[in-house]
Amino acid sequence: MKFGGHKEGTSKVTCPNCNSNVSEVPREDRAFCPFCGAALKRKAVVLSANGNRIRIPINPISPSGREDFKSFFPQSVLSYISRRHFRFIEEKGEICIEDIGSANGTLLNGVEIRDRGIFVIKNGDNIDFGGGLRVTVERIEFEEI
Repeated sequence: MKFGGHKEGTSKVTCPNCNSNVSEVPREDRAFCPFCGAALKRKAVVLSANGNRIRIPINPISPSGREDFKSFFPQSVLSYISRRHFRFIEEKGEICIEDIGSANGTLLNGVEIRDRGIFVIKNGDNIDFGGGLRVTVERIEFEEI
């Protein structure tokens, strides 16, 4: 496989695991990263509440929080969500959530998960951020990059 010659105007595609530029890898060969071997798929959790949907990437490096929900909840309730509140990660093929020391905690199906590690999530699960901002896991998406 030959690399190089990244064309202007094409968007840069990076490996979600090692952040290497895989833009030059032909799309049909993008099953795995040639640098670290990780699967080259964008993964995200789609959450819904009050008729709205939001797509949060599964990313062990970048936590999610208040900023992700700006268009989802009114400003008056965003203060209950920490700037770095939680993260979605993949662990042994399962999609999980972890509260990363938020100020107001996270409930998964009514159970507090703050400071308790990672928990597997599935479609239909309810997640309460910061004491009452409830969302439902609508689906988990896997998209080839």
